[in-house]
Amino acid sequence: MPRCLNIAAFLLVLVGLGCETTKKVGTPLDRSREYYEDGDMDDAFVLASEAASSSDAATAQRGQLVAGLSAMDMGRPDAESWLLKASNGPDRESAGTALASMATIQERSGRIEAAAQSMHRASMMLSGSEQARARSEAQRLAKAVPSKSKPSSDAAQASSLGSRSGAQKAAGTNKPEAPKKAAKADPASKAQAPLAKPSSEKWTLQAGAFESKKKADVLAAELEKETDARGLPVPEVVTVKVRGKPMYRVQVGVYDSRELAKAALETWGRKGILLGTTD
Repeated sequence: MPRCLNIAAFLLVLVGLGCETTKKVGTPLDRSREYYEDGDMDDAFVLASEAASSSDAATAQRGQLVAGLSAMDMGRPDAESWLLKASNGPDRESAGTALASMATIQERSGRIEAAAQSMHRASMMLSGSEQARARSEAQRLAKAVPSKSKPSSDAAQASSLGSRSGAQKAAGTNKPEAPKKAAKADPASKAQAPLAKPSSEKWTLQAGAFESKKKADVLAAELEKETDARGLPVPEVVTVKVRGKPMYRVQVGVYDSRELAKAALETWGRKGILLGTTD
């Protein structure tokens, strides 16, 4: 079983958000939490599903979370869909718990890249020790993402030769082909060949670019409260040279890959923000 965050610890955070209740007494959400803690996942799921239909957004979100956790423990196929709903609710701790649990499901099913993205988003919503643990898990999953392999050129060439040989045999013309002269290398072509991009390329969220530093500073200040509320880095004004003139870019965060930057943008949910490299 792959390593994952301690779901029980997450649930303690969730329970702390609600009020104290008597055993099995109270609202459907209160009772679903009690059943979940007792290990009665069937009853916990039923009551949590009922709470998820509440007109109160926070109550509905917590109901979706308990339903997702219960479904996850029971191995139900709809567990991830419940957690996905909970990850879009108003309470950040509940959303972070849902995302971390989704990452566990995704890792178990072999979707490592999706798990890394979900855990990264969870780390931006959780706090304290759970945030530190989520960051550690996100880094572990990011390292485990398999690189996309390309078919070997030698294998492709061998396949092509094999197909051609078979066609020659069928036609009765299986004669050796005259060896072709190797083309001379053009020294100029090496100089013109494009350089490979470095693997250390960093990505950021760009909120705007201005010729006036004052305008850039104003936008950065306006966005700071918004990014802080969503667990994103503080906006920074970065000076760059464009055609010899200074430009002031308002950037939020530095990410190791485009996928991580895209996940942060989805968490922010603000329109008009561009993904770009920090160069």
